[in-house]
Amino acid sequence: MEPMLSRRALFGRPQPSGTTPADPPLAMTIAHCLAETGAYCRTCGDACPEGAIRFLLRSGGRARADVDGERCTGCGHCLPPCPVNAIRLIPRDAGRP
Repeated sequence: MEPMLSRRALFGRPQPSGTTPADPPLAMTIAHCLAETGAYCRTCGDACPEGAIRFLLRSGGRARADVDGERCTGCGHCLPPCPVNAIRLIPRDAGRP
């Protein structure tokens, strides 16, 4: 039987041993983020150990989640706390829509 990998083990921080990919995945948010509706939800930003997710204020008091690609390690810590699963990890070479 093959060993099971947890999401944390799969998307964990890059290890200095060099066994991880050169370009870890990038976290990105998609349109149904609660912040886009005007609700105050910053759980992904609070969970990010690198501080890669910030919220930019838009007109009408709504915020837009913004992921800093330079700081995002693809660790996946932002995924579990999101109540609407608005975050996806994408390969860095896929770019952002």
